[in-house]
Amino acid sequence: MPALEEIREGVWALAQPMPGGHLAYSVAYLLRGDDGGIHVIDPGWDSDANWARLESVLRELAPDRGGVSAVTGITGTHLHPDHVGLAARLRAGSGAGFALHGVERQVLEEHSTRLLDPDEALGRLEGWGVPDGERRELLRFVDRSPEGLAMAVDHGLAHGDILDVPGRRIEVMATPGHTAGHICLRDDDHELLFTGDHVLPTVFPGLGLGGTTASNPLADYIASVELLEPYGDYEALPGHGHRFRGLGDRARACRDHHLARTQDVGAILEETAPGSEDPPIWDIASRLTWTAGWDGLHGLHLLSALSQTAMHVDFLRSGPVR
Repeated sequence: MPALEEIREGVWALAQPMPGGHLAYSVAYLLRGDDGGIHVIDPGWDSDANWARLESVLRELAPDRGGVSAVTGITGTHLHPDHVGLAARLRAGSGAGFALHGVERQVLEEHSTRLLDPDEALGRLEGWGVPDGERRELLRFVDRSPEGLAMAVDHGLAHGDILDVPGRRIEVMATPGHTAGHICLRDDDHELLFTGDHVLPTVFPGLGLGGTTASNPLADYIASVELLEPYGDYEALPGHGHRFRGLGDRARACRDHHLARTQDVGAILEETAPGSEDPPIWDIASRLTWTAGWDGLHGLHLLSALSQTAMHVDFLRSGPVR
C-alpha cells in the first residue's frame, strides 16, 4: 500500500485495502480544519485492519484530540461500500455526522437490504431476452444484499453545498453517472478536485452502478464531464489510484471510452431491418467485445455487461451520439 501522503498542508491521502477485484485499494482523504478537527472523505472498506489503520493515522494527526474523537465530519462521494463502508463505524466512534448526496441517501433509505427487487429484476431479464437458465443464475446476484449497504446518513448534500470544514471552502459538485448521486468535491483555494469514481487515472469507471435511475447514466455522465471543463487544470484526487494532473483530458478520455461502446452498439442496431424490433439485449451483448470474452462472463460480471448494453441502447434511442 502507498504510505500516508500529505498532499497539501492539512490534506492527507490514506490508502485503504479492499477485497478482491482489479483494484487493490481505495483512497481516503483527511482534511484538517482551523479548529484542529479532521474531516474524512470516503473512509474506505469496513474491515478491522482498515479501522486500525485509520485509528493509527488519526492518533498521529490529532494526538491532542484523542485520535478518532478528532473527526468532526464524514463525507462520501457515493454509496459504494469500498468508499463508505467504514463510515458507520467511524460515525459511531467519533459522533461525527455522515453526509452523502440526497439521491444516495434516498436509495439507502428505500433499499435497506438490496438495490433491486427480485421480481422487478426477473421481468427485466425476461425483457432482455436472457435464457431461462441464465435468468435464475443472475437472480442470485440481484437478490444478494450488498455488504455495508444499510447505513445511517445524517445529511443529504446537494450541488453547490459547502462542507463544514472550518478554514476550508470545499464545494459539492453533483456528478451523476457512476451512481445517480455521485459527487465530486472542489477546493478552489488549492485547485484540488476530489473525483471519487467519476474520473480515475488508470481505469474507466462503470456507469449506472447505484440501482435503477430515472435518467440514462451515460447521458448523466457526459453532462458531468462537461461540468468539470472549467477545472481541467486542477489536480485530481481520485477514489482509486494516484493523484494526477490533466483532469480535463482524462475526463474526456473516460467519456470517449463509453461513447466508443455506444458506437459499437449502434453499428449492431443499424443492421436491423427497417420497421423491425431491436434485437434483445442478450443478443446485442453477445456480439460486443468484452475483456473476458462473452463466454467468460458469469454472475455479477454478466449482469453488469447486460446492464451496460441496455444503457447504451437506451442512450441511442433517446438522442444522437455526441
